[in-house]
Amino acid sequence: MHSRLRASFFLLGLTIALCGCATSRPKLTEQELLDMRTQTLEQIRTDQVLAAGKFVRRMKTEQDEYEAARARGENPPEPVFNVLVISGGGDWGAFGSGLLKGWGSVTGDRARPEFDIVTGVSTGALIAPFAFLGTEKDYEAICELYRNPKQDWVEVKDWLFFLPWRESFTTTKGLRRDVEVAFNKEAIARAGEASLQDRSLIVGTTNLDFGVNRPFPLGEICERATISGDDSLVYNVLMASSAVPAAFPPQVIDGQLYVDGGTTANMLAGANIRSEKSLVGLWKKMYPDRKMSKIRIWVVINNQMSDVPKVVSPTWPSITGASLTTMSRFSNIASMRLLDFQTELMRKVDGIDVQYFYVAVPDDFRVPVQGTFKQETMRALSDLGYKMGLEPESWKTSLAFE
Repeated sequence: MHSRLRASFFLLGLTIALCGCATSRPKLTEQELLDMRTQTLEQIRTDQVLAAGKFVRRMKTEQDEYEAARARGENPPEPVFNVLVISGGGDWGAFGSGLLKGWGSVTGDRARPEFDIVTGVSTGALIAPFAFLGTEKDYEAICELYRNPKQDWVEVKDWLFFLPWRESFTTTKGLRRDVEVAFNKEAIARAGEASLQDRSLIVGTTNLDFGVNRPFPLGEICERATISGDDSLVYNVLMASSAVPAAFPPQVIDGQLYVDGGTTANMLAGANIRSEKSLVGLWKKMYPDRKMSKIRIWVVINNQMSDVPKVVSPTWPSITGASLTTMSRFSNIASMRLLDFQTELMRKVDGIDVQYFYVAVPDDFRVPVQGTFKQETMRALSDLGYKMGLEPESWKTSLAFE
């Protein structure tokens, strides 16, 4: 009895001591939070308007360059406005990185272009900056990062990881270290230069304090980081976008808590692309007598469109893992259906030459080993992606998962 009592006091003392380890955040009144939410939502709307203006300027510049070349007697190809959308998918991002690298060998009308807009969520956010930079060296760098996961990328903090006041089960310091090495100051400066040319790099996150999806204009953030020399926000946004809730550490940005963008949208596919404050609506307002360029939207889905049947163990790790996978897969399907609807309206109502292509991990793929961030699995996915990237037929133009 005495030993049990001593053990109880020990655990109580340990609990009290560890409570002090929880992340400290300021206490705010509901009105203060409502005011902050209003400011954040206004900033999101402002970012969207600025982004649309940037899209229009980029398209207009490409059209002007085309017409100037024609006036000089040259015969350039018609301008095509290319958008790359990269979904979340955890360590299955190895598929997308391999596919983008293999795609570089394709020629013809489905050759890998220079992208005018690149969006990424979660693991897609980590890939997006390299696709935005767009050289063979950049694609090789992100491919090699995913092919060589380190054991310390994701580590359980300690044996008390499950306590409710801990911010996450794991630490991702090793992953951030390698992301900072791969997407270094020189790469950030190049991304900033590309942003100044009105190309757009956008990363999706989730603001948990206000329960909203928050796309960050990472290209502009890279511009500012190059000027100030402070690149911390660049990496905070990337790590926030890939911070699986509870599993990975959240990020505090401007005093607000951010986690995985896949919590609210597993891909940024331009759901409001026809609105008056987005590309189509703004173009019509600014250039009512001018036809829009061809638009091609390329979607890389780091997941399968159908789940692999399995018996899920009734334990919280198994249930959580299966739930997150199911959530992201159905989020992808919902986004693709919306994209299909939007592009159909753009063709039939707006008269725009727009088409989307998507590629996903084949439903018959099976992981060679169980677990996350396993090198054997990530290399298998990378090899699969690379092989599919070499084949133009890998890109689908209709929703085959219906």
